Amino acid sequence: MEKIVLIGAGYAGFKFMEELKRQNKDKNTEILWLSKENFMTKKWLMDSYIVKDKDEKVIVQVRDFIKEKGINVHWIEDEIETVDTQKKEITGKKGKYNYNKLIIATGSKAKLPRIECAESVKEKITAFNSFYDFKKVKENLKDSKNVAIIGAGPIGFEMSVNLSKKFNVSLIEFELDIMLALLTGKPLYRKITGKILDLRNVHVYTLTRAYKFEQNKLFCDNIETKENFYVPSETIVFAAGVKQNLPVIDGYAFETEKNILICNDFGEAWIRDENGRRKILNDVCAIGDSCYYLNIGNYPASAMFAERSGKNVARNIFQSKCKNKKRLDFNPSLYSKFLDMILRRLRLISLK
Repeated sequence: MEKIVLIGAGYAGFKFMEELKRQNKDKNTEILWLSKENFMTKKWLMDSYIVKDKDEKVIVQVRDFIKEKGINVHWIEDEIETVDTQKKEITGKKGKYNYNKLIIATGSKAKLPRIECAESVKEKITAFNSFYDFKKVKENLKDSKNVAIIGAGPIGFEMSVNLSKKFNVSLIEFELDIMLALLTGKPLYRKITGKILDLRNVHVYTLTRAYKFEQNKLFCDNIETKENFYVPSETIVFAAGVKQNLPVIDGYAFETEKNILICNDFGEAWIRDENGRRKILNDVCAIGDSCYYLNIGNYPASAMFAERSGKNVARNIFQSKCKNKKRLDFNPSLYSKFLDMILRRLRLISLK
């Protein structure tokens, strides 16, 4: 019997399992689910959890999900350390596991800020990528009127729009425009996002570097004019990007971003090392924002893409003998990426 192993408990992994169940592929296949945490965080509910006075259920327990969906899967809570694709062996802190097909859905983790500050105020600076980050930000906001968000990508944009309902928000961006990485070559789309921020009274500072935090002031300098200034802020949220959250695969580490995990339109994974060499990973797929996408670059923090990749790979792993004829590809247009980001960030559509 073929053995499928899923690593990770993010949204993409949940959708992968849900699709396996929908296709009844969990009946005649041995399925093992490994994850460091026993829950998934609904990141798209951070608006209600942090800004609104609602006690939203922002986490879903893995065991509850399996029971509710009736999925025939064995789940083990274990932190995965290494993967050997030649031996098809996974090593965790609690044990070793074999597989025929491996699905990597370990998600991403926030890049940490480099801001000078006293030890006593470090708690006022936080990333925004996990349930624990959400709780920390919510606690910090209780005594805040001014919030500084560093990074004007999708996460920074979303947070600025949502937090501006109750707080004075400053958005700091190192590049020359907001949403530049996502909307390169699309100035009209960037103008629309800028207009949304303007309507929400968000103070946007581009070509700006934040370097020090003290006495409720975030000190910055303009890269172009060399002007030094500060923005008032009792809370600082760092949303300037994420990096892959991966175990060591075939001896390749991913902490420094010299090596990257990439998948093609069908979810099949390969590694590009720091010298540009490619290593194909046989019988390994990657979904969600644990990987870069070959045709669209890295686009983290989007539930739509996590859902689509999870569902597609759940189907494609059983179609490998058909080459590309019966497989579903993953190649969304820039326009669909833009609409996904705007609509979801403005809460005009919801996820269930």
